[in-house]
Amino acid sequence: MKSSMQAAVLLFISTALTISILAQQSPAAKGFIGLALADTPGSRGALVSHVKPGGPADGAGVKQGDIIVAINSSSVDQAATMIRIISSMAPKEIARLSIVRRTEHRMIPVVLGSTDDAAGTGASTANALPATPSTTAGPNASAHPLAVSGYVRLADPLEQAFTVDAPSGWRSEAGLARRSALQINPYFRSLSPDKMTYLLIGEPALPSFVPPSQMGNAIGHREGTLYDAGLGGYSLVLHYLPGAQFARMYGESELQGLCPSLKLWSVQDRPDLARQGAARWPTIIPSREDGGEARFTCVHNKQEMEVRVEAATRITRDKIGWAVILLQAFITPKSQGDKAEDILNHIIDSTKFSPAWIQKQNNLSQQAVESINRRMQEIFRQQRAFMQKLNSVDENFESMDELVSGFSTYHDEKTGSSYSLSNANPNKWMDDATGRVISTPTNTQPLWGSAYHQLTRVSH
Repeated sequence: MKSSMQAAVLLFISTALTISILAQQSPAAKGFIGLALADTPGSRGALVSHVKPGGPADGAGVKQGDIIVAINSSSVDQAATMIRIISSMAPKEIARLSIVRRTEHRMIPVVLGSTDDAAGTGASTANALPATPSTTAGPNASAHPLAVSGYVRLADPLEQAFTVDAPSGWRSEAGLARRSALQINPYFRSLSPDKMTYLLIGEPALPSFVPPSQMGNAIGHREGTLYDAGLGGYSLVLHYLPGAQFARMYGESELQGLCPSLKLWSVQDRPDLARQGAARWPTIIPSREDGGEARFTCVHNKQEMEVRVEAATRITRDKIGWAVILLQAFITPKSQGDKAEDILNHIIDSTKFSPAWIQKQNNLSQQAVESINRRMQEIFRQQRAFMQKLNSVDENFESMDELVSGFSTYHDEKTGSSYSLSNANPNKWMDDATGRVISTPTNTQPLWGSAYHQLTRVSH
C-alpha cells in the first residue's frame, strides 16, 4: 500500500531531551520552547519544521519554515546546537532568536516555559513521562471518525511523471525516486490531521532483486549482497518472496519502526493484487506475478491499531530476477480499517502517469541511459530534499509515541551529520542513495534494506 536525510526531526526541545546534560543537572523544571527542528541542507542553522500550538515559540511569533541562526548571540549551526543552548536555560529566561524568514532577517524574543508546564500539555519531557511506552491499548472511542472532505491534486515534483489525489487537509508527499536510469520507485505518503491514520504507497529505497545462484556465489554475490548491476541500477541478492511473504516481511521490517508492539495477525494470498500489478506494470518478458496481504496489530498513542500491507511481486520465468510491482499499506485505529482501505483505493485509482513521460522512459537508448547514470549524483542531491519531507511525515506520525519515549542524538559516520531522533525504536538506518531513514526495535539490519547503513547513537 513511510522520509543525506538533512531530516526533519520532530523535536519539542527541552532539557529532558538531552539526557547526557540532564544527568548533571538538578531535577528542577527546565526551559521549554516548543519547536520541531531539522538541519538545513547545505547551510548553517536550524530549520523550524513544526511549532507547538500554544507553546512559547508560537506565542512569540515563530513560524514554520523559519531558520534559526543564533540564540542570544550564540551561533546555531544545526539542530543539535539549539538543543544544547536551550538545555542550559531556565524557565522565564528570554531566548532571543535570530532567524531568517525567506530573505528577511528578524530577532524574536521568546520567554521560555517550563518543562513541568509542558508535561501537563503533552509535550515531550522525560522528567514527566514514563521511560518506556505503554503497550496497553486503550479504547478506540477517542479516535476521530475517519473522513475526507475532498481531494487535492499532487504532482511528482522532480520529473512530473505522475499526478495523484491527496486527501484535503492531510500532510501528503509524493515523488519518484531513481536509483538509475532504469530503476525508479514512485511513492506516496499521507498522514491524517490527528496523526492517527497513515497511508503508504510504494517505497523509494527498494532495489531490484536477484535470486541466489551457483554462479553468483562463485563471484561473491551471496544472499544479502547489494551490487552495482550496471545500467540497470543496484540489485540485492535475495530469494524470491511471493506477494504475501513480501507483505509480511515489509511490515515487520519497515512498519514496526512506525508503530510499536507490531504483531502479525494474518497472511493470505491475493490473486487479485497480482492481476492489478500486472496491469499497472505490463512486461513482455515471460514472468509470473504473485499477490498477497499481511495484517498486523500495533499500539499507537495508546490505542490499538490495524495495519494492512498489500503487495504483488514478479519473477521472470527463467528466475534471473524479480521485483516488487505493487506495494501499499495503511496504519489506522482498529475500528476504521475499511474506511482507510476505501481512501487508499481512491488514491491508487486516481494515480495518472504522464503518457509523454512513459514514452520517453520506454524509448531510452543506451546512450541516454549512460548519460542519466552519469548525472545520478546530481539527481540524488535533488531527491534528498524531497526525501527529507518524506522522512518528516514519518516523524510526525511517530511523534504521538515519541512523547513517551523521548529522543537521542544519532551520528552518521559517513557524512558527519547528527540527527535528533525518537527512542520509540532505537536503531536507525539510512539509505546511502536516497537519504531514506527507517527505525527498528532490534539491532538487526532490515532484510530488504541492505543498501542502508546504521546511524550511531551517541547520547540518550
